Amino acid sequence: MRRSRRTRKEAAVDPVALLKREHEMILEQLHMIEATIGPKSKKGAALLEPGRSTLCELFRFFTGRVDVHYKREATLISALSRVVGRKNGEREQFEGLLCEHRALKADAASIMKRLSKHTATPSVADGADRLGIRSFVKRFRSHIACEERILYVLAGMRLNAEQKQRVGHRMLQV
Repeated sequence: MRRSRRTRKEAAVDPVALLKREHEMILEQLHMIEATIGPKSKKGAALLEPGRSTLCELFRFFTGRVDVHYKREATLISALSRVVGRKNGEREQFEGLLCEHRALKADAASIMKRLSKHTATPSVADGADRLGIRSFVKRFRSHIACEERILYVLAGMRLNAEQKQRVGHRMLQV
């Protein structure tokens, strides 16, 4: 009897709160990327090998571990799609968010591939953003802001407590 109560409490997870915590972790990864490449104002500074390997490790997160977050958001989007029904505008926004996940992952993989090449030491500190790192960080932050402003607010308004509990439970299974 006691075990089933504990399981119910553990399963009662607020899906939006879970996703927001994951966003905090993602934002911390983005901050570490920015700290590794340094400020824009250093003219002509080349990315040194230790920085390159650190960036590869940081971008590995965006090509692998972030998939769990994407799957959890897809779970929330699926639930919201059922609730909003045939409202095409909202459904198109949901699809756009899922497409953005795939594009961000592809961009991270591309950056990581270019970082792993040892032929040239590209400058990322001179403001040119030849590898697309700064634009990736900016785009990912913008994506997170959009999700929190639209998707999470909509989830808070449209999903009832029972639906949120089911979505949270499904998210924990990812």
